[in-house]
Amino acid sequence: MAKTSIDYSQIELQEHIPLTEEEISSIANQKQDFFKHVPGVLILVILLMVLMACYLLKDKFHDFKYYHYLLFSGITLVLYAFLYGIMYLVYIYFVKNWEKDIKSGKNRLISVIISRHKTENDEYIITFSGRSRKEKIRLPVSKADYLDYLVGTQVVVVYLKHSKTVISIDHYNHSTH
Repeated sequence: MAKTSIDYSQIELQEHIPLTEEEISSIANQKQDFFKHVPGVLILVILLMVLMACYLLKDKFHDFKYYHYLLFSGITLVLYAFLYGIMYLVYIYFVKNWEKDIKSGKNRLISVIISRHKTENDEYIITFSGRSRKEKIRLPVSKADYLDYLVGTQVVVVYLKHSKTVISIDHYNHSTH
């Protein structure tokens, strides 16, 4: 892969652009939808774990006393509370990033794509050149955007800095600038 020469004077970053009402409501919807299915999913996961434990202990149940059943139930409740707490901490992390994004606004970057890669979890990441040689901006994008934009393409990206969310990405048109 040949290195692309980059003219850093052509790269522009506009920060703190106020969000539109539609973008703010989109963030509010993400907040509401994020935690909606967590209790059900956790109950399902723990139920599967309990069923596996019961299967593995099926020959030992005749030796169980009442306190073994209480201990088993207590461990299940503690595990549920622990996993719920972890999910709540993840939720708080995302909420703080969304609040920072609402407060600081969005960024508009005119840049060149310097690399792109796909992760093991089918996430598509594009790396944009920053205003200097050492500055790089990595953002996750949709599969369609990943396939549409190749290395060396000059683009205009509007994104949220803290939650690393791409709002829009388009080819850079020199005449409209």
